[in-house]
Amino acid sequence: MRLWRPLLLVGGAALCLFGGFQAASSATAREVAPPPPAPTMAAPVLRPSQPGSTEVVPTSAAYRGTQRAFVLHVPDGLLGPAPLVVALHAHSQQPSSIRAYSRFEALADEHGFVVAFPGGAGGSWNAGTCCAPGAGEGVDDVAFLDEVVALARERTDVDPQRIAVVGASNGGMMALRYACERPHLLASVVAVASPLIASCTRAGATPVLALHGGADAEVPLAGGLNPRLRVTFPPVEQSLEPFRASGAEVEVRVVPAVGHTWMDRTKHGFDASGAAWAWVRDHPRVS
Repeated sequence: MRLWRPLLLVGGAALCLFGGFQAASSATAREVAPPPPAPTMAAPVLRPSQPGSTEVVPTSAAYRGTQRAFVLHVPDGLLGPAPLVVALHAHSQQPSSIRAYSRFEALADEHGFVVAFPGGAGGSWNAGTCCAPGAGEGVDDVAFLDEVVALARERTDVDPQRIAVVGASNGGMMALRYACERPHLLASVVAVASPLIASCTRAGATPVLALHGGADAEVPLAGGLNPRLRVTFPPVEQSLEPFRASGAEVEVRVVPAVGHTWMDRTKHGFDASGAAWAWVRDHPRVS
């Protein structure tokens, strides 16, 4: 058994813009049909998660009749507080999608952190001006992620100084929105193929890493209209100014000749998952 120092990492997954986001693995994005409406359900009392377990954890939130939940992976051998990564999947995807292409569970087992994979409302995240159906219906994904983090902390030993959100595309946009609205909670954030598209008046000094393909035509690095979504995205660098203005460390890494995808070392010469984990590892929250 390998013994780990605890770390909590919150990661966000990539956004699939009507088939535009390409997962760098065998996993494929698929559309999530919205179920019929239903009332919010109370979350049951849950037993603590054991090291070496992967479980589906229900929440008190529901969307159109389906109770929202997240997958929680706790690596074997944890003896104390661990980092928590919350990973947010792309548009029209499910937690299983980002679990496959990010390989975060294998990284968690190797490096000793906890990882949570929440499911978006109808396969989407309300990250501000995008994306449907969550954004159009005003789904409160900030409150949902609050509950995901709280339940993860109840079920396993998380280091409160090392909670991070990682995501790409619509999931990365949501990660950035959450960092804006919860600067007191997060240690760091990583966004893949994602600008900030929400109003951000309360940004703190949360360190931000943005990974973007230089040939991304779905969410262009320099900004522009996505005609299928009918959304005009801002330039990535410009969108992150609220964090810089708050004194945060902000780094934008551009991978040349790569499109709208979660980068893989074999296919693209760059490992988005490894870069995300290194950023989280090296940026604990400073009280």
